[in-house]
Amino acid sequence: MKEIYLIILSIIGFAVSFYIFYSKKYNKPLYCPIGENCDDVVRSKYGKTFGVENTIPGMGYYVLVSAYATGMLSNQNVFKGVVFYYLIVGMTFGAVMFSAYLTYVQKFILKKWCYYCIVSSIASILILGVLIYG
Repeated sequence: MKEIYLIILSIIGFAVSFYIFYSKKYNKPLYCPIGENCDDVVRSKYGKTFGVENTIPGMGYYVLVSAYATGMLSNQNVFKGVVFYYLIVGMTFGAVMFSAYLTYVQKFILKKWCYYCIVSSIASILILGVLIYG
């Protein structure tokens, strides 16, 4: 059952990351149901790390989590190894830590909130919880 939760959470996280990526790429404003202006957050200098849009590794991360969960569901032996599990847990821990940093930036530096960034952070936290406790 935990694989289904991982797939659902990774689809949500990917969709959010893709929406931000798409809006930035095609210079379309984000619809932001809460917060002052999501665009101010995602288009700030903190929207990139080492010159790469944060959404790109984010989308890759969610694809890997989904691939892992799908492989576990389909009983693929390559995904059953302890090394691969700890790799996914390590990546997820990194995603949670990076999300915590970006949440700090929103709260204390930009003083603006991005609804989609918060949803992505929550998805990462829940993925970690499912991986560890599920």
